Amino acid sequence: MRKAPLKAPMRILMLTDRFPPEVRSAAHLFHDLARELQRRGHEVAVISKAPRQYFADGTGRGSTLGWEDVGGVPTLRVRGFPIAGYHPILRGLDHLTLGWTFGRASGRWPSADVILVYSPPLPLASAGAKYARRFRVPFVLNVQDLYPQTAIDLKLLRNPLAIRLAEQMEGLAYHRAARIVVHSPGNRTFLIERKGIPADRVRVIFNWVDTEAIRPGPRENSFRAQHGLTRKFVVSYAGVMGYAQDLGDVIECAELTRTDEEIVYLLVGEGVLEKHWKEMVAARGLRNVRFLPMQPKTEYAELLAASDVCLVPLDAQLRTPVVPGKLQSIMASGRPAITIVDPSGDAPKLLKESGGGVNVLPGQPRALCEELLWLKTHSEAAREIGERGRRFAEGHFAVAGCASAYEELFEELLKARAAGGARNPERRH
Repeated sequence: MRKAPLKAPMRILMLTDRFPPEVRSAAHLFHDLARELQRRGHEVAVISKAPRQYFADGTGRGSTLGWEDVGGVPTLRVRGFPIAGYHPILRGLDHLTLGWTFGRASGRWPSADVILVYSPPLPLASAGAKYARRFRVPFVLNVQDLYPQTAIDLKLLRNPLAIRLAEQMEGLAYHRAARIVVHSPGNRTFLIERKGIPADRVRVIFNWVDTEAIRPGPRENSFRAQHGLTRKFVVSYAGVMGYAQDLGDVIECAELTRTDEEIVYLLVGEGVLEKHWKEMVAARGLRNVRFLPMQPKTEYAELLAASDVCLVPLDAQLRTPVVPGKLQSIMASGRPAITIVDPSGDAPKLLKESGGGVNVLPGQPRALCEELLWLKTHSEAAREIGERGRRFAEGHFAVAGCASAYEELFEELLKARAAGGARNPERRH
């Protein structure tokens, strides 16, 4: 049941680097939230970059600058760094320009009651702080990845001076935000214990998924028919193929099971390491691995339904307690999930709590094979695992419930501001 609209609707401005027509989970996250808040009677606008990558079938490459309607959400497109690409230095330059670009553009939607900023990229926080100072409104920072720690773990950031500067930027962002929202308890603990953020300023709101659009469906569907997967045991990974996602164990597992003609591994997406993984598969002559491009949102739901098992692999060096957004979608689809991540993170804990899957230690492809083969030969147990994940997703990840949590947070900040006691450090500057 959806929450009834508030008596006093709010004007909410969102800043995010990723937005549809990009099809990665980060792009859909704020769009789904924006649409849900609109349904509740709030006025929502988004500022985002003109998209350049992560499209399905080439859609969206013609997006222009300025205002446009994105699935019902007014969206102001701004220009990114002109030569931005996959290289870490180019991406860094792109990110550094965004604080100024977004900050300048935000003045074109004045008088918001609250501003919500997605991070990374971390420099967007400076744009949120600028708007908060100019219009004297609360600034909420939604932290998805703990930068610069993630970049340090992946050895993308090594220079001591660059690390210090990045950590200073991070500290300033946390200091300026009225509240910080993270997507798991481990991330909250990290910010409190490692970064010294007061506990009352860090809120946990799980990432959300449209549980109506992504739901259990028949395995033998149109996606299977289109891609020649009828009666196959489909193991899928769908998402960005970047520095944080290590598909090495998946490919090793495919080699170990290459004689089982029923198993097909689908690797769906694009990214900086896409070519590397394709070359690795080609060098081993693996005919049981197929690569597909990014899929539209509707096709993505069909892909999940067509899968027997869905994988979430992360680089073993990544030690922050991240919960990849694709895990919520997998659980909503009612399919068993296998994460391949550091066991101390929050994703394995989430799977254990929900019963929606298992975690395998990175660097253990034989253990991954054992889990896959067990699920292949225990179809009824696999079905029950998927059902448990679906029930957990409905109770914890439905966009309606997460939107209610944001409404409560925004109301809390606005009431505090009205009473003259809002904790917004930006006002003291």
